[in-house]
Amino acid sequence: MAPGRQSAARLSLAPLPMIVEDAIDAPPAIPEKSPRRLTAMGTGAVTPMSLGSAPQGSVESVPDRTSEALEKGLLEREWIAKRGGWYRLVLGALLVLGCVVGLAVGLALGLQNRNTPPPPLPTDLFPAGSYAFTTSLTSVSTSCITASLTWRCFPYSTFSLSNPSLSSATFYWVIKPVTSYSYAISSSDNPFAPSFSDIPLTLIHGNQNTERFTFNFTMGFVVTPSTTSTSAATRCTFNDTLMSATVWTRMRAEYPKGIELVEAPRNATRVFAPWPFRVEVSQVARGRPECRDVEGRVVDVDFEGTGDGECRCEYGNWGVEVGGRGVER
Repeated sequence: MAPGRQSAARLSLAPLPMIVEDAIDAPPAIPEKSPRRLTAMGTGAVTPMSLGSAPQGSVESVPDRTSEALEKGLLEREWIAKRGGWYRLVLGALLVLGCVVGLAVGLALGLQNRNTPPPPLPTDLFPAGSYAFTTSLTSVSTSCITASLTWRCFPYSTFSLSNPSLSSATFYWVIKPVTSYSYAISSSDNPFAPSFSDIPLTLIHGNQNTERFTFNFTMGFVVTPSTTSTSAATRCTFNDTLMSATVWTRMRAEYPKGIELVEAPRNATRVFAPWPFRVEVSQVARGRPECRDVEGRVVDVDFEGTGDGECRCEYGNWGVEVGGRGVER
């Protein structure tokens, strides 16, 4: 630039104001508050500072939770890996689930079985059913009393080859199951036979050729004495008379005639079918009987003393020609 032009430029610049160091300036004026701010404060508005938040820019006011959770998760995974891996954890969960399911099923089945009635017994299988046990009066003993006509056995005639039917006596009995392997026996209405109900049967030699059932009980044996000192209405009772019977299930009967042609039953019958197997029945008494008239008054009967033996009625449907015989026990 030319020297003339530089001088003109200097002359055109205005002088700068003088700076005084010791001068005291007045403080700046404070602006008035906005009426909107006053209204918000008067209505109970919450300012950011009232929430208790830390000042902006503070690092300690907000803890870092992300790093702690991440570190904890890594430690847990590392522990599972050390203990055998995830498959062990799954296996343990399955075992616990299996135990819970097993207990629930067992409890349900137990309650069901407790409330469920047992299945019905097979009442249609042999030897259950109603049967007619036809026998013959094979022998009579009156040793319990000297007046022999006091003790009498139905049908009052022992077996005879000349007329076998005169000694026939039929017992109508009903056999029913008590359990799957035990039975009881009862009598039907029969004025000439003892009455009893639900007497247990005892099995002997099961599943053998000599298989049989036995039973016995005590009863009062009633007779009508045939003596000149009593009337026809007098009834005498031999108390504590033992009634016993043996019923075979495989060995065939021999009486009455034609019984050998009767087929062995397979299923139960309800019509009192003939029993085709052997049977023995006995009634045994000892001592003096008690006699009463039709009005129940005691009758003093002259029995001419009491015997020392037993009074017996013996029935059977085999070996009757020789008065009955025993079998291997």
